[in-house]
Amino acid sequence: MCSCNIVYLVSFFLVLLLCSFFSLRCNAVQSDIDCLKSIKDSLADPLGSLGYTWRFDNQTEGFICKFAGVTCWHPDENKVLSISLPGMGLKGEFPRGLQNCSSLTSLDLSSNKLDGTIPSNISKYIGYVVNLDLSNNQFSGEIPADIVNCSFLNRIKLENNTLEGTIPPDIGLLGRIKTFNVSNNMLTGQVPNFINATVPAESFANNPGLCGRPLEVCVTENVGNRRTLFVSGFMTGWSLFTLLGIYLFFFGLLGVKKMLLLIKNRTKVMVIDGDEWPEEVNNDPKILELEKIVTRMSFMELSKATSNFSQENEIGKGMLGKVYKALVPNGWTVAIKRLQCLEDLEEEFVSEITTLGSLRHPNLVPLIGFCSERDERLLVYKYMPNGNLHEWLHSSDDKARLLDFPLRVKIAVGVAKALAWLHDGGNFHVVHSNISTQCILLDENFDPKLSNFWEATLAKTNDTDSNLSLLPIVESLDFTTYKKDVYRFGVVLLELLTRKESYQLSCSSLNFSSSSFASPLDVDELLLGQGFDDMVMKLLELASNCMKFIPDQRPTMQQVYQTIAAIARVHNQTEDSEIQLHMD
Repeated sequence: MCSCNIVYLVSFFLVLLLCSFFSLRCNAVQSDIDCLKSIKDSLADPLGSLGYTWRFDNQTEGFICKFAGVTCWHPDENKVLSISLPGMGLKGEFPRGLQNCSSLTSLDLSSNKLDGTIPSNISKYIGYVVNLDLSNNQFSGEIPADIVNCSFLNRIKLENNTLEGTIPPDIGLLGRIKTFNVSNNMLTGQVPNFINATVPAESFANNPGLCGRPLEVCVTENVGNRRTLFVSGFMTGWSLFTLLGIYLFFFGLLGVKKMLLLIKNRTKVMVIDGDEWPEEVNNDPKILELEKIVTRMSFMELSKATSNFSQENEIGKGMLGKVYKALVPNGWTVAIKRLQCLEDLEEEFVSEITTLGSLRHPNLVPLIGFCSERDERLLVYKYMPNGNLHEWLHSSDDKARLLDFPLRVKIAVGVAKALAWLHDGGNFHVVHSNISTQCILLDENFDPKLSNFWEATLAKTNDTDSNLSLLPIVESLDFTTYKKDVYRFGVVLLELLTRKESYQLSCSSLNFSSSSFASPLDVDELLLGQGFDDMVMKLLELASNCMKFIPDQRPTMQQVYQTIAAIARVHNQTEDSEIQLHMD
């Protein structure tokens, strides 16, 4: 009887834990919706800036990602990545509902009419925020000391408010800070000493009570005080010198070595690959420019997240290096690419950050951060749980069988859309130059994401982003350069339809004029007899046109996307109704 009761109780608690688990998962996304609801409810919106798009009667997956000023971690997932609402005439206090946006990395509420104080427990609301901009508002009171617990902050802009009191001195110890501006407030006291940033005097201007470098020296002591301090310092130094002499007399140089070792051990050091690795900050101007594009992460943090790059966390290996799966402190699962220690990869490293870090599109893999310390170069991406397309097509028949025909068409449409957008996105032109099934990653919904932009070519336009200035940008791209991507897409499309390796699908090895190729006999046998033969033939013809030997005879990627989307729509394989070439 007793044992039965125990079994019953254990079962009850297991069910309770499972219910709690699924409830938490559900609430994790719901909390972001609640976060935005709270912001809208707590702020007055006299200009109706939020009213037009911040509507909560939709409730479809990813609906909040279409709100003005809201960027999501994924466009089809209600998980807020950044909130940018500058100059919208909003009124009210700092929105406390932000604590429910647990994945928020950037907050811009500048140039509004917000007032009141900045919360004393600010880290509770923006614990993982990298960029914070509350400038040009009417905030009053002190800068909260708790802001030093927001350890991910790269950028703090609080200028043009009515803040008073002292600047928390420990704010200078934030190792990631690169931009700090509190000009035009009513602050007083000593300016913090920033350990990893050079903050110009302009960032402290028009605060009559501030002093210290880079401003004027703080004059708080008179001549008598300075004399007292000199005498006190002299006596202290003499005493320490005497004690050191006695120590050396009795214990010798061995004791000195132990003392130095003790001091050394107080520095943050980690053993990685058998070497001691002290935390290091690379202030190379080029690296500081890259920081403006994506977040810089420390090598020690990434090493810890991958258990010192253990084999258990390794999920792939490419031309540039190995890839590891990791869980970073804010709860995101990421993929970390550790480049091989080769000097000639520096250009590829910068190209990947500058290109992919500056582009935002649903079919491009999100680049989250990078690391550059000593000879180490690492790139941090959002983790794609379904790996790359090549693995699904060629690893086994069982895996390929799961990749049914409608899914393959969905992938082809997504890749074509991304390439069309890259070629003709408006204020830039990008040629990927290296499209293959290996660089097409698949998320949890099998939506394709292009990666590997280290061979990309960029064309200069009048509105080219200044962030792209780190890369050699050509004046213009001729049509043959664009047609390289068209050709490679044709190969990918054939690979999807035939499951043949790309090296078997070059134009020299296939006779497109032959009727024998354009038949179901060349198609993957897993697709035969599924009622898609007519659609397969049309896609084979499209692939043939993309891979024509003379580049001028190949269609543009915009034409390719329009064609493949039209084919898919007729067969109800996609909901795409029109090509989208605007910046997302």
